[in-house]
Amino acid sequence: MRGLESGEKDLIKKENAVSEIMGVALMIGIVVIMISFEGAFIFARGGPNDLPHASLQEWMDTSEDKIYLKHCTGEAIKIEELEIVANINGNRYVCNSSSAATGTGNNGYWELGEVFEIDTKSEWGLDIKDYDEVDLYLIDTPTKDLIQKNRLTTDFRKAPYVTGWITPKGKSIDTSGGSANTSDVMEEEKDGVNCTKYIPPQKAGTETDPTIYQEFNFGINPCLYGYRPGDSLSNVTLKIVYRGNDNSHLKTQLKFYDVHDPSKWVTYETLLPEYNDFGVVYMNLTDYVNTTEDLANFKVRIEGVTNAASGNKEINIDYLALWIE
Repeated sequence: MRGLESGEKDLIKKENAVSEIMGVALMIGIVVIMISFEGAFIFARGGPNDLPHASLQEWMDTSEDKIYLKHCTGEAIKIEELEIVANINGNRYVCNSSSAATGTGNNGYWELGEVFEIDTKSEWGLDIKDYDEVDLYLIDTPTKDLIQKNRLTTDFRKAPYVTGWITPKGKSIDTSGGSANTSDVMEEEKDGVNCTKYIPPQKAGTETDPTIYQEFNFGINPCLYGYRPGDSLSNVTLKIVYRGNDNSHLKTQLKFYDVHDPSKWVTYETLLPEYNDFGVVYMNLTDYVNTTEDLANFKVRIEGVTNAASGNKEINIDYLALWIE
Protein backbone atom coordinates (compact mmCIF):
# COMPACT_ATOMS: atom_id res chain seq x y z
CA MET A 1 0.00 0.00 0.00
CA ARG A 2 2.77 2.37 0.82
CA GLY A 3 4.32 1.84 -2.60
CA LEU A 4 1.00 2.72 -4.26
CA GLU A 5 0.54 5.86 -2.16
CA SER A 6 4.13 6.93 -2.91
CA GLY A 7 3.56 6.47 -6.66
CA GLU A 8 0.37 8.53 -6.55
CA LYS A 9 2.17 11.34 -4.76
CA ASP A 10 4.97 11.35 -7.35
CA LEU A 11 2.43 11.46 -10.16
CA ILE A 12 0.64 14.43 -8.58
CA LYS A 13 3.96 16.28 -8.20
CA LYS A 14 4.83 15.65 -11.86
CA GLU A 15 1.40 16.84 -12.99
CA ASN A 16 1.73 19.99 -10.89
CA ALA A 17 5.19 20.66 -12.38
CA VAL A 18 3.87 20.26 -15.91
CA SER A 19 1.00 22.64 -15.16
CA GLU A 20 3.39 25.28 -13.83
CA ILE A 21 5.62 25.04 -16.92
CA MET A 22 2.67 25.29 -19.27
CA GLY A 23 1.35 28.26 -17.33
CA VAL A 24 4.66 30.09 -17.60
CA ALA A 25 4.88 29.30 -21.32
CA LEU A 26 1.34 30.52 -21.83
CA MET A 27 2.08 33.78 -19.99
CA ILE A 28 5.23 34.34 -22.04
CA GLY A 29 3.26 33.73 -25.23
CA ILE A 30 0.62 36.25 -24.19
CA VAL A 31 3.30 38.86 -23.37
CA VAL A 32 5.02 38.31 -26.74
CA ILE A 33 1.73 38.66 -28.59
CA MET A 34 0.91 41.88 -26.71
CA ILE A 35 4.36 43.32 -27.46
CA SER A 36 3.98 42.39 -31.14
CA PHE A 37 0.62 44.14 -31.35
CA GLU A 38 2.02 47.23 -29.60
CA GLY A 39 5.03 47.28 -31.92
CA ALA A 40 2.85 46.98 -34.97
CA PHE A 41 0.71 49.84 -33.66
CA ILE A 42 3.70 52.06 -32.95
CA PHE A 43 5.37 51.50 -36.33
CA ALA A 44 2.09 51.89 -38.16
CA ARG A 45 1.64 55.43 -36.83
CA GLY A 46 2.79 58.26 -39.14
CA GLY A 47 5.96 60.12 -38.13
CA PRO A 48 8.24 62.78 -39.60
CA ASN A 49 9.95 61.97 -42.88
CA ASP A 50 13.61 61.04 -42.78
CA LEU A 51 16.07 63.79 -43.69
CA PRO A 52 17.19 63.19 -47.29
CA HIS A 53 20.87 62.44 -47.65
CA ALA A 54 22.37 64.12 -50.70
CA SER A 55 25.53 65.90 -51.80
CA LEU A 56 24.91 69.13 -53.66
CA GLN A 57 27.24 71.42 -55.59
CA GLU A 58 26.54 75.17 -55.57
CA TRP A 59 28.10 78.03 -57.52
CA MET A 60 27.20 81.46 -58.89
CA ASP A 61 27.61 83.29 -62.17
CA THR A 62 27.75 87.02 -61.42
CA SER A 63 27.73 87.93 -65.10
CA GLU A 64 24.16 86.63 -65.32
CA ASP A 65 23.10 87.17 -61.68
CA LYS A 66 22.39 83.48 -61.23
CA ILE A 67 23.03 80.84 -58.56
CA TYR A 68 23.18 77.18 -59.59
CA LEU A 69 22.65 74.06 -57.47
CA LYS A 70 23.47 70.59 -58.82
CA HIS A 71 22.36 67.29 -57.27
CA CYS A 72 25.59 65.24 -57.32
CA THR A 73 25.00 62.14 -55.16
CA GLY A 74 22.47 60.63 -52.77
CA GLU A 75 18.72 60.43 -52.53
CA ALA A 76 16.16 62.28 -54.61
CA ILE A 77 14.71 65.32 -52.81
CA LYS A 78 11.02 66.13 -52.92
CA ILE A 79 10.88 69.64 -54.37
CA GLU A 80 7.81 70.83 -52.45
CA GLU A 81 9.53 69.86 -49.18
CA LEU A 82 12.66 71.90 -49.90
CA GLU A 83 13.31 75.47 -48.73
CA ILE A 84 16.23 77.46 -50.14
CA VAL A 85 17.51 80.32 -47.99
CA ALA A 86 20.33 82.67 -49.01
CA ASN A 87 22.23 85.02 -46.72
CA ILE A 88 23.78 87.68 -48.95
CA ASN A 89 25.94 90.29 -47.22
CA GLY A 90 23.99 89.71 -44.01
CA ASN A 91 20.51 89.92 -45.57
CA ARG A 92 18.16 86.91 -45.67
CA TYR A 93 16.36 85.87 -48.85
CA VAL A 94 14.05 82.89 -49.40
CA CYS A 95 13.59 81.23 -52.80
CA ASN A 96 10.57 79.28 -53.95
CA SER A 97 12.11 75.89 -54.76
CA SER A 98 9.47 75.24 -57.42
CA SER A 99 10.49 78.35 -59.38
CA ALA A 100 14.15 77.32 -59.17
CA ALA A 101 13.51 73.77 -60.38
CA THR A 102 13.56 74.66 -64.08
CA GLY A 103 16.26 72.09 -64.78
CA THR A 104 14.39 69.11 -63.29
CA GLY A 105 11.84 66.64 -64.61
CA ASN A 106 8.09 66.63 -64.04
CA ASN A 107 7.93 64.03 -61.27
CA GLY A 108 8.23 66.51 -58.40
CA TYR A 109 11.66 65.30 -57.29
CA TRP A 110 15.15 66.77 -57.55
CA GLU A 111 17.21 63.86 -58.80
CA LEU A 112 20.83 63.01 -59.52
CA GLY A 113 22.44 65.28 -62.11
CA GLU A 114 19.61 67.82 -62.20
CA VAL A 115 20.38 71.52 -61.69
CA PHE A 116 18.39 74.20 -59.88
CA GLU A 117 18.74 77.77 -61.16
CA ILE A 118 18.04 80.91 -59.10
CA ASP A 119 17.87 84.21 -60.98
CA THR A 120 18.72 86.68 -58.22
CA LYS A 121 17.66 89.63 -60.35
CA SER A 122 14.09 88.42 -60.93
CA GLU A 123 13.76 86.50 -57.64
CA TRP A 124 15.10 89.13 -55.23
CA GLY A 125 16.00 92.17 -57.37
CA LEU A 126 19.70 91.64 -56.63
CA ASP A 127 22.71 92.27 -58.84
CA ILE A 128 25.23 89.88 -57.29
CA LYS A 129 28.95 90.57 -57.48
CA ASP A 130 31.99 88.34 -57.15
CA TYR A 131 32.96 89.90 -53.85
CA ASP A 132 29.51 89.46 -52.26
CA GLU A 133 29.36 87.11 -49.27
CA VAL A 134 26.76 84.47 -50.12
CA ASP A 135 25.78 81.62 -47.78
CA LEU A 136 23.22 79.13 -49.08
CA TYR A 137 21.08 76.95 -46.79
CA LEU A 138 19.01 74.00 -48.05
CA ILE A 139 16.34 73.03 -45.51
CA ASP A 140 14.08 69.96 -45.36
CA THR A 141 10.72 71.48 -44.38
CA PRO A 142 9.07 68.39 -42.79
CA THR A 143 11.95 67.89 -40.33
CA LYS A 144 13.15 71.54 -40.27
CA ASP A 145 16.67 70.14 -40.51
CA LEU A 146 19.53 71.49 -42.59
CA ILE A 147 20.40 69.36 -45.61
CA GLN A 148 23.47 71.38 -46.58
CA LYS A 149 25.09 74.77 -46.11
CA ASN A 150 27.64 76.25 -48.52
CA ARG A 151 29.59 79.50 -48.87
CA LEU A 152 29.49 80.57 -52.52
CA THR A 153 32.61 82.33 -53.79
CA THR A 154 34.53 82.76 -56.99
CA ASP A 155 38.00 81.38 -57.55
CA PHE A 156 40.02 84.02 -55.72
CA ARG A 157 43.73 84.06 -56.43
CA LYS A 158 46.35 83.74 -53.71
CA ALA A 159 48.20 86.81 -54.99
CA PRO A 160 46.93 89.82 -56.95
CA TYR A 161 47.68 90.08 -60.62
CA VAL A 162 50.07 92.74 -61.86
CA THR A 163 47.30 95.09 -62.91
CA GLY A 164 49.09 97.79 -64.89
CA TRP A 165 46.96 100.82 -65.68
CA ILE A 166 43.21 100.21 -65.55
CA THR A 167 41.06 102.43 -67.77
CA PRO A 168 37.31 103.07 -67.27
CA LYS A 169 34.97 100.31 -68.43
CA GLY A 170 31.71 101.67 -67.09
CA LYS A 171 29.37 104.44 -68.14
CA SER A 172 30.51 107.95 -69.13
CA ILE A 173 28.33 111.06 -68.72
CA ASP A 174 28.65 114.60 -70.06
CA THR A 175 26.32 117.40 -68.89
CA SER A 176 28.28 120.29 -70.42
CA GLY A 177 27.04 120.02 -73.99
CA GLY A 178 30.28 118.40 -75.07
CA SER A 179 30.97 114.70 -75.56
CA ALA A 180 32.44 111.86 -73.52
CA ASN A 181 32.78 108.22 -74.43
CA THR A 182 34.63 105.57 -72.46
CA SER A 183 36.62 104.70 -75.58
CA ASP A 184 37.88 108.32 -75.72
CA VAL A 185 40.03 107.87 -72.60
CA MET A 186 41.29 104.30 -73.01
CA GLU A 187 44.41 105.04 -75.08
CA GLU A 188 47.11 107.62 -74.49
CA GLU A 189 47.48 109.13 -77.96
CA LYS A 190 47.62 112.92 -77.39
CA ASP A 191 46.44 113.51 -80.95
CA GLY A 192 43.47 115.72 -80.17
CA VAL A 193 41.19 113.35 -82.11
CA ASN A 194 40.28 110.51 -79.75
CA CYS A 195 39.55 112.56 -76.65
CA THR A 196 36.60 114.00 -74.77
CA LYS A 197 35.19 117.50 -75.13
CA TYR A 198 34.15 119.24 -71.94
CA ILE A 199 32.72 122.78 -72.18
CA PRO A 200 33.20 124.56 -68.86
CA PRO A 201 30.64 127.21 -67.87
CA GLN A 202 31.48 130.89 -67.68
CA LYS A 203 31.31 132.26 -64.16
CA ALA A 204 31.89 135.65 -62.57
CA GLY A 205 33.64 133.94 -59.64
CA THR A 206 35.96 130.95 -59.49
CA GLU A 207 33.60 128.25 -58.24
CA THR A 208 32.60 125.43 -60.55
CA ASP A 209 29.00 124.48 -61.25
CA PRO A 210 28.46 120.95 -59.76
CA THR A 211 25.73 120.24 -62.31
CA ILE A 212 28.07 120.69 -65.30
CA TYR A 213 30.65 117.92 -65.43
CA GLN A 214 32.08 114.89 -67.18
CA GLU A 215 31.83 111.64 -65.21
CA PHE A 216 33.63 108.32 -65.72
CA ASN A 217 32.63 105.11 -63.94
CA PHE A 218 35.59 102.73 -63.87
CA GLY A 219 33.39 99.67 -63.30
CA ILE A 220 36.21 97.72 -61.64
CA ASN A 221 35.63 94.17 -60.40
CA PRO A 222 38.35 93.69 -57.74
CA CYS A 223 38.12 89.89 -57.95
CA LEU A 224 39.30 89.93 -61.54
CA TYR A 225 42.57 91.39 -60.27
CA GLY A 226 42.97 88.89 -57.42
CA TYR A 227 41.62 90.99 -54.56
CA ARG A 228 39.40 89.42 -51.91
CA PRO A 229 36.64 91.22 -49.97
CA GLY A 230 38.24 93.12 -47.11
CA ASP A 231 41.70 93.38 -48.70
CA SER A 232 43.53 96.67 -48.24
CA LEU A 233 45.21 98.61 -51.03
CA SER A 234 48.65 100.12 -50.54
CA ASN A 235 48.86 102.31 -53.66
CA VAL A 236 46.03 103.78 -55.73
CA THR A 237 47.14 106.41 -58.24
CA LEU A 238 45.06 108.14 -60.89
CA LYS A 239 46.67 109.25 -64.13
CA ILE A 240 44.99 111.88 -66.30
CA VAL A 241 46.20 113.25 -69.64
CA TYR A 242 44.35 116.41 -70.74
CA ARG A 243 44.63 119.93 -72.16
CA GLY A 244 42.82 123.27 -71.79
CA ASN A 245 43.76 124.95 -75.10
CA ASP A 246 44.15 128.50 -73.77
CA ASN A 247 44.61 130.52 -70.59
CA SER A 248 40.97 131.33 -70.03
CA HIS A 249 40.28 128.57 -67.53
CA LEU A 250 39.99 129.77 -63.96
CA LYS A 251 39.76 126.35 -62.33
CA THR A 252 39.73 122.69 -63.29
CA GLN A 253 39.18 120.18 -60.50
CA LEU A 254 38.66 116.48 -60.05
CA LYS A 255 36.11 114.85 -57.77
CA PHE A 256 35.71 111.18 -56.86
CA TYR A 257 32.81 109.23 -55.44
CA ASP A 258 32.70 108.41 -51.73
CA VAL A 259 31.01 105.02 -51.32
CA HIS A 260 30.53 105.63 -47.60
CA ASP A 261 28.50 108.78 -48.27
CA PRO A 262 26.65 108.32 -51.59
CA SER A 263 25.43 111.94 -51.56
CA LYS A 264 28.97 113.28 -51.35
CA TRP A 265 31.61 113.78 -54.03
CA VAL A 266 35.05 114.46 -52.59
CA THR A 267 37.14 117.20 -54.22
CA TYR A 268 40.79 116.34 -54.69
CA GLU A 269 42.94 118.77 -52.72
CA THR A 270 45.08 119.88 -55.66
CA LEU A 271 43.62 121.64 -58.70
CA LEU A 272 44.52 120.40 -62.14
CA PRO A 273 47.11 122.74 -63.68
CA GLU A 274 46.24 124.36 -66.97
CA TYR A 275 47.95 122.90 -70.05
CA ASN A 276 47.65 124.45 -73.49
CA ASP A 277 48.91 121.17 -74.89
CA PHE A 278 48.38 117.70 -73.49
CA GLY A 279 50.00 117.27 -70.09
CA VAL A 280 50.09 114.44 -67.55
CA VAL A 281 49.08 114.60 -63.88
CA TYR A 282 49.36 111.80 -61.30
CA MET A 283 47.09 111.89 -58.25
CA ASN A 284 47.70 109.66 -55.24
CA LEU A 285 44.26 108.60 -53.95
CA THR A 286 45.39 105.94 -51.47
CA ASP A 287 44.11 107.93 -48.47
CA TYR A 288 40.62 107.84 -49.99
CA VAL A 289 40.50 104.65 -52.06
CA ASN A 290 42.07 101.88 -49.96
CA THR A 291 39.60 98.98 -49.82
CA THR A 292 38.07 96.69 -52.41
CA GLU A 293 34.69 98.30 -51.73
CA ASP A 294 36.12 101.73 -52.57
CA LEU A 295 37.70 100.30 -55.69
CA ALA A 296 34.51 98.58 -56.89
CA ASN A 297 32.59 101.85 -56.68
CA PHE A 298 35.31 104.14 -58.03
CA LYS A 299 34.23 106.89 -60.42
CA VAL A 300 35.49 110.42 -61.08
CA ARG A 301 34.17 113.77 -62.27
CA ILE A 302 35.87 116.67 -64.01
CA GLU A 303 34.51 120.16 -63.31
CA GLY A 304 35.81 123.46 -64.63
CA VAL A 305 35.03 127.15 -64.89
CA THR A 306 36.23 129.76 -67.38
CA ASN A 307 36.35 133.55 -67.53
CA ALA A 308 36.08 133.63 -71.33
CA ALA A 309 33.57 136.12 -72.70
CA SER A 310 32.74 133.87 -75.65
CA GLY A 311 31.77 130.22 -75.74
CA ASN A 312 33.38 127.18 -77.33
CA LYS A 313 36.11 126.94 -74.71
CA GLU A 314 36.83 123.33 -73.95
CA ILE A 315 38.88 120.86 -71.94
CA ASN A 316 39.95 117.64 -73.65
CA ILE A 317 40.72 114.44 -71.74
CA ASP A 318 42.88 112.04 -73.75
CA TYR A 319 43.61 109.34 -71.16
CA LEU A 320 42.32 108.31 -67.75
CA ALA A 321 43.70 105.32 -65.86
CA LEU A 322 44.11 103.91 -62.35
CA TRP A 323 47.07 102.06 -60.88
CA ILE A 324 46.32 99.76 -57.92
CA GLU A 325 48.50 97.69 -55.60
